[in-house]
Amino acid sequence: MNLESMAWLVQWVSVDSPVLPGPWAMQWWLHLGWSVVLAWGFAALGQAWPPRVRWAGAGLVALWCWVPGLYSPTHWLGMAFQAPSISSVVLCAWLLRESLQPSRRVLLLPSSVDRSTLALAVLGSIAGWALLLDSFALLPMSLYAWGFSPIAPALVLLVAGLPWVLECRDGALDTKAWVAPVAVLVFVALRLPTGNAWDAVLDPWLWLLLQGYVVRAAFRRTSRLKSVH
Repeated sequence: MNLESMAWLVQWVSVDSPVLPGPWAMQWWLHLGWSVVLAWGFAALGQAWPPRVRWAGAGLVALWCWVPGLYSPTHWLGMAFQAPSISSVVLCAWLLRESLQPSRRVLLLPSSVDRSTLALAVLGSIAGWALLLDSFALLPMSLYAWGFSPIAPALVLLVAGLPWVLECRDGALDTKAWVAPVAVLVFVALRLPTGNAWDAVLDPWLWLLLQGYVVRAAFRRTSRLKSVH
């Protein structure tokens, strides 16, 4: 490898000059992200209510998140958890749209297990554990800091495309398999929420959800094998 190629490689993996979003964009995303997440949470808790009531309640909760100052849940959630990841917001937006449809009940952890969704859940769970170890400096490299490098979005997008390989040959791809690729593309365009690729595709709450999905899938598979034998 010549010096020019080496310099090109170093530039692509360098974290010395990260591209960060502007303060106004970060503040805008903080309010938008939590408004979508909390609106979905309200609609999910009130699935027994009439659609009109759920629409109105979800809208009011979303507007409440845009109230400035201490009276907004965004203020306290932002202090405790910062902004949600793009993946969480895209997923909650899709679940909100589906749950507000008449006679439609959408479960966050559905009874059936989709292979593409399970593959993403396993990858996300592993990445979350690796980032947790990195936060305690238990890894030989700084994994989180690597998320600021220019090549990070491309590699994350490549990994997020693995479910397509599993499902496209069957002619069907679960809608949730699009969440991570869409999150990466939005991150490339806007660098939200922090300029780090990991923060765009994963956050603590989503990580816990992914682990729940994996554990549930493993439990269902174990139960099915026991019933066969």
